[in-house]
Amino acid sequence: MTHGAVSRQVKQLEDFLGCELFHRLPRGLQLTALGREFAFGVQGAFDQIREAVEAVRVDNSRQVLTVSTLASLAARWLVPRLHRFQKTHPETEIRLSTSPQLTDFDRDGIDLAIRYGRGRWPGVTALRLFTPEEFPVCSPKLLRGAHPLRTPADLKQVPLLHDTTHRHWQQWLELAKVRGIDARQGLVVEDMNVLIQAAIEGQGVALASAPLVQAEIEAGRLVQPFQINLPVELAFYAVYPKNRGGDPFVLTFVDWLREEAGAT
Repeated sequence: MTHGAVSRQVKQLEDFLGCELFHRLPRGLQLTALGREFAFGVQGAFDQIREAVEAVRVDNSRQVLTVSTLASLAARWLVPRLHRFQKTHPETEIRLSTSPQLTDFDRDGIDLAIRYGRGRWPGVTALRLFTPEEFPVCSPKLLRGAHPLRTPADLKQVPLLHDTTHRHWQQWLELAKVRGIDARQGLVVEDMNVLIQAAIEGQGVALASAPLVQAEIEAGRLVQPFQINLPVELAFYAVYPKNRGGDPFVLTFVDWLREEAGAT
């Protein structure tokens, strides 16, 4: 607005209020006592308007990509790598939603999901990231002591740690040709993060996959006592709606995920 337009607006406001808000001086304006009182009274309302505008205003210089995945994969694989994506794509803001449930893209406001399964979900595109094999991991302290883990048969001496099923331990023991061990014994933990922490604390031996324990192994908090890996039928997939197949916003992140997965 021009100075003249502002002056007209101020004069209309003074006419409406029936009082002067400013002293007109040779070199500018000065609030009257009533002007100061009025300014103080309306400042809070203007602040509320500004805050409401900022809360809903869309910043066109940044794009928000909402990604849903499992809490364990987010904490142990995705989050430690996100800084590399954000360094090369500072215009994209990533928001993570963690849930074990399948995503309803229309309802949940999710742009992309990372899911563990067979990759056959209706109405979506599923691109394989990695097919992790499972192998035993434990605290280094279990390699020492009165009953050290040296061969698979030594698992008779320590508890087994399970997620929600005993099936994978049964399959691994069969692969390792170990008999006489009850695959159902030991602690059952539904949360994979808690399960891995139990292994770090020396509570037993867990079956895990590289994406979830690679950092712990590299840091020496976990070790792989036996070089016997169990192939699994399931894999991690990047999943997005078919109608987003040409969206460069989504595909840029998918390409980055596949690069990171290939290096895992």
